[in-house]
Amino acid sequence: MYYSNGEYFELTFKQKLSYFFISLVIISLGNGLSIAAAMGAAPWSASAVNLANVTHLPTMLFLAIEAILAAVVNLFLVEHINWQRTCGNIIFGLLFSLFVAEFANLFRPLFVGLATIPKVIIDLFGIWCIGIGISVIQRANFVLHPLDNLTNVARFKFFHGSAPLGQLSNFVIAVSISLVCWAMSGQLMSYGIGTAYCFFLQGNNIAWGDRHLFKHLLHIDPTKI
Repeated sequence: MYYSNGEYFELTFKQKLSYFFISLVIISLGNGLSIAAAMGAAPWSASAVNLANVTHLPTMLFLAIEAILAAVVNLFLVEHINWQRTCGNIIFGLLFSLFVAEFANLFRPLFVGLATIPKVIIDLFGIWCIGIGISVIQRANFVLHPLDNLTNVARFKFFHGSAPLGQLSNFVIAVSISLVCWAMSGQLMSYGIGTAYCFFLQGNNIAWGDRHLFKHLLHIDPTKI
């Protein structure tokens, strides 16, 4: 839904599809940059990297598994189950897994020999991109990555619309998975300044996107749809 000239309008399918692809590219690009920079990825991406390190299976596989499991959890939290939307969210999650893997592989050679400070700057930019991409896709209210949908549901169901608190509640689970992997392998992968920035400030990035990017788009309580 969006607001224009004092009136509320529903987005057309074409508009929703446009925002979907814009968000998918921005979020995947941000994750790919943060993983390739190796200065700290978003907590869920980092958990997938750590699971891959422990099992020696592809990171993309765990990104996909996380998306599917989050979609299942969402079904228990919403008041009305929308199977079409749930399937769309899973498709988003699977496409995201593929896009992130491709972006990370594309960017890795660019970081070889790069100094630490430029890596940190690019990594933080990648994390910021993830936040504003999430802001757009949440408000477009078409389909979401299931983990972002879980954040959105928690935001309205438990935290009175607070994006920072909704995001923190989501990330606690991801960090816990990585800590278990650390205990098993003795290695903690893809954690760093970018992860801390994402953990504590990603909700603020989403809120910034709400206020400044595509400002006409409005949030709808996802527990009611």
